Amino acid sequence: MSAQGNIKATYQALVESGNVRYAAYPVGAGIAAVSDGAAAAWAWSAYVQIVAAGTIPNPCWLVGLTYANGVVEDIDADIAIASGAAGAEADLAIIPIRSLLETSVGAGVVTPIMLPFAIKIAGSLE
Repeated sequence: MSAQGNIKATYQALVESGNVRYAAYPVGAGIAAVSDGAAAAWAWSAYVQIVAAGTIPNPCWLVGLTYANGVVEDIDADIAIASGAAGAEADLAIIPIRSLLETSVGAGVVTPIMLPFAIKIAGSLE
């Protein structure tokens, strides 16, 4: 994208806020991010599709995510947000997370993560 295109997109996102709509994906049940238990520590597991790019508006901006730890153990991990065809994904952001169990109730903790700046994701709906 050219500098002029970036300036226009930034204006639309930050100034002309009447054009901004927030949506949460996926709609309905969450997506399980499962590590590969057979791999060594800090090995990347396969990508899991959150939402098909063809169903989101263009442009779409990722502003954050929410992660809920399961009830098994505390975790330290990285979540990679990527876009692209299966097998040819390109990472847009790699977000480090630390999620602890709430031992008093034996349940995971929901952790909202707001990004310091929005990341553009190309959709296809105009």
